[in-house]
Parts: sequence; structure tokens; C-alpha cells
Amino acid sequence: MLKVLKIFLVITIILFVGQIIPYRFDSTSDKRYKISKETEVLLKELKEPIKIDILLHGRMPAEYHRLRRETKELLKSMNQKSEKIIFEFIDPFDGEDDLNSLINEMEKYGISPEISIENQGQNIERTIFFPWAIVSNNKRSVLVSLTKRNLGDNKIEKINRSIRELEKGFYEAFFKINLKQKRRIAVLTSHETSRDILLTDFVKSLQKYYQVASFDLKALENDPQKTLENLNRFELLLVSNPKKKFNYKEKYIIDQYTVGGGKSIWLLNNFNLDKDSLFKTGGKSLALFNDLNLDDLFFKYGIRLNRNIIEDMYCAPIVLAKGQNNESEYVPIPFSYYPLSRPIQNNFIGKGNSEIILRFPISIDTLRNNLDKEILIKSSKLSRIKKIPFLISLEESISSFSPSDFKTESKFLGVLIKGLFESAYKNKITPGKITASKLENGKSEIIVIGDGELAENQIEQNAPLELGYDKWTNNFYSNKSFLNDCVHYLMKNESLLKIKNKETNIGLLNESKVSINGVFWKIFMLVIIPVFVYIIGFIGIMNRKIKFSK
Repeated sequence: MLKVLKIFLVITIILFVGQIIPYRFDSTSDKRYKISKETEVLLKELKEPIKIDILLHGRMPAEYHRLRRETKELLKSMNQKSEKIIFEFIDPFDGEDDLNSLINEMEKYGISPEISIENQGQNIERTIFFPWAIVSNNKRSVLVSLTKRNLGDNKIEKINRSIRELEKGFYEAFFKINLKQKRRIAVLTSHETSRDILLTDFVKSLQKYYQVASFDLKALENDPQKTLENLNRFELLLVSNPKKKFNYKEKYIIDQYTVGGGKSIWLLNNFNLDKDSLFKTGGKSLALFNDLNLDDLFFKYGIRLNRNIIEDMYCAPIVLAKGQNNESEYVPIPFSYYPLSRPIQNNFIGKGNSEIILRFPISIDTLRNNLDKEILIKSSKLSRIKKIPFLISLEESISSFSPSDFKTESKFLGVLIKGLFESAYKNKITPGKITASKLENGKSEIIVIGDGELAENQIEQNAPLELGYDKWTNNFYSNKSFLNDCVHYLMKNESLLKIKNKETNIGLLNESKVSINGVFWKIFMLVIIPVFVYIIGFIGIMNRKIKFSK
């Protein structure tokens, strides 16, 4: 009896101390509830309280209850590190009678619902819910999507991926709220680069972290010195899908910007192709070389843009109509000119990103010089090269689809170049009116990707769609995530990359074993265990009766 009282006293003391000192012990194998160092540092830097309203509440599919639970546990851990974190679960449907009105009001603020449709016998059950969190302080609010989409994920994989990226989502929200001054990014608008509407979603995603402005290399053609000075105000230059030549003076300005420490991202195609003609029934189009006059510049930096287009057997589909008139149906067909590539996972940029879609990419060769090159994207081992110029036939490209036709080894499609840059114009005549030229030992980094359309979103009813979403197939690719990571890396916001790459391993049930052994374990838990407890209790009672009857 005394022993039982001692145990009871110890447990009581532990519970009492736990109330006074609410320490949370993480016993998970992957330490998923242990806050990363980056998050801890950021939480300590918070100057004012942050309120988090979680809308993942109320009626929702069963698997989302696990996401809700994991979200709660993570926020508890954050609250333990900083009392400035205050969170509350809110049911958006509470007190709302008009569902459509609620959905419309939510969508005004960028909060889109998720709809789950399940067959329940003879009935179809439709569930609407909002897997979002609103993070706010006295100055601004930031939305956090609690679910993450990825190509090919089923329901369980989607929830597991969402759990893995929970901390990243909240970290980014805290980062945005705590940001005092945004650094500057220039988007090139001269040389017939991507139209504004095609870059809307990518630029919008960057504006959460940086100040983004357009830049025209031709605005001050007669004053290259002033043009260079204006460009030097930006830390990063984005060049997306230019179609016009760069002249000697413009290349020199870019060269001086780079050698002076300016970073840049180049998304390039070096050909012209009429896609409208190609994507008609039986369509054909001629791919012709388009000289951007950048070869000498990039050659000096250690890469060569090849005059070709890469086909890949590992590719995205396009949707084509089969049949005639009322009997026609839209069928997804693999299209080898749209390669899928998972970014190389051994660096900060690529790690954690799934497949991105490229459209008519060109290959890039790396050359020996003093600069370091890291491959970011490459084609699969089942690819082939089409040298420009050549005639592309839609019918031939979808009919000729056999592994025997794709024998080329992987080709480089995206490269990071870094180190001490030497000017491409060293020992050359430089354009006049530019003073104090820098010719060598300029530490910088540039990224070159052989796809001009990589950052371009699709359009529907004159409105931009989310970058990476394909409206024709309803697939979602990781273009935006990858490009954002490219920018974060070049802008030295490495904490945003480290938090993304935190490893969380979600233990998965073996579905085959569950189906085989499920009945046994149900009987074991519902019948055998209670009977066993009853027997132990019965023996204990009989033992006491015998003991006290003596």
C-alpha cells in the first residue's frame, strides 16, 4: 500500500511540475516537433505578438484531422519558444447560413476552399472546408496554405507532404511579417521578354519577399553609364524569354553588372517556333535559330547554349481531341517536347522540389574555366536531340514514342555558375561613355536555364493562373517553388531554403498487411484484450478474498 502511495505521489509531482514548467518532450524518431534553429532564431527576433487563426476546423475528411492535430502540436512547440505566438482554431462555418456567400467572401481574400467528394454507398458525400491559416500582427496579414499539391500525390501522400512542409509555411509567414526592408529585383522588359501577364504569378510570389521593378536596357540608349548605375541598384536581374538581339553596348552593361557583383537568372530559348500552327490537328511548324547574340558572353562565363531542342520520354502530356464532331473526346497524350525534370537534389536549390515542366528546352554545355558550375536540371537518360533548324510535326511526335527512339544520355538544362568572374571584354575595346570599368575578380553568381517559358503562367479568361498549373490536364508542377528557391539562393536568403529541407519522415501503414491482418487486430483489441483484463481482475479479486478469509 505504501508503495502505491509513493508511485501516486511521484506522478502527482510530475504532473504539477508539468503545469508550472510546460516542457514538451519530442519522442518521435525524426524530431518532427522539434523546432529548427532557423525558426528559433526568427521567433526570438519577433518584436510584437503574432496571432494565428487556423481555419482547418469543423467538418472535414478523416485524413485532414491528422493534419489539424499536427498543426496544433507544431504551434504548441512554437508557443513554447516564444510567448508572442498566439493561435486559435476557428470554424469558418460557425454562424454562417449561406454557404455560397461565405465561399465568395473567402475567395476575395485569396482563401479558396477544398472540396472532398466521396461515395457513401448509394449517396455521394460532398464536404467543403478551408485548410488555411491567417498569420497577422498589427501591420499586415499573411495567408498560409496548410495543404501542398504535388504531381501524382494521392490523398495520403498529399497529407504527409503537407505535414512535412508545415514548419516551412509558418516560417515563411513569420519571415514576411518580420521583414523590415525589401531588397530589390529587376525584371528585364526590353528585348521582347515575357509579357507582364505571363509573369504575373511568379512576380507576385517574389513581391512577398522582395521589391520587384521592371527594367529597360534601352530606356537610356545614349547614356550607358546611367543605365549601368540604375541597374546596379538592383541585387538581381531576371531575364525571361528574350526574343531580340542584345547589342554590344547592352552586353557590356550586363557584363559590368555581373563582374560588379550583380546576380542574374536567364531563362532562354534560342529559336523561333509558331506553336499556334503546331497545335492544330495535323499541325507542323518550323523551328528556326534565333540569334540573341549572347554566345560570346556566356562562353566567357563557361557555358554554351546549343542550337537544338531536347525531347524526353519522361514528359508531360498534352490534351488532344480524338474523334469527330459530337463523338470527339479529349485525351491526354505524352508529348516528348515537354520534358519533366526533378531538380538535382544535392544542393539547396533543388532539394525538396518535385518535377518541373519544361517546354521545348535547349541543352547547355559546360566549359572549363575558373568558375564553378553546378547542374540544377537535366533531362532523363531516355532523351534525344533535334538540331535546329528542323520541322516539328505534331502527328509524328506523338506517334514516334518508343524507348528505342530515345537513346541520348542526359543533357544539362539548367546550370548555376559562381566564383570570381572575369569580364568578357577584358583586352577588348569597350563602349564609350562608361567609366571605371571592372574587368576581373568580380564575385558573383548567375543561373542559366534552357527554357524561356519556365516562369510563364497560363491564362484563362484574360486572368493569370498559378505558375506550374496546367489547365488542360489539371496537373500541378513545381516551377514556382523551384524558381523561388533559385531567387532565395542568389539573394542569400538561405534560411528559407534550410527550413524547406528539414527532413520529416511520416511512418506509413503497409496497406497489404493491414488488409490481411486487420480482422485479427480488431478481434485482438476489441475481444481478447478486454477478456484478458477481466481475467486479471477476476484473479485479483479472488486472491484478495482468499487472503482476507484466512
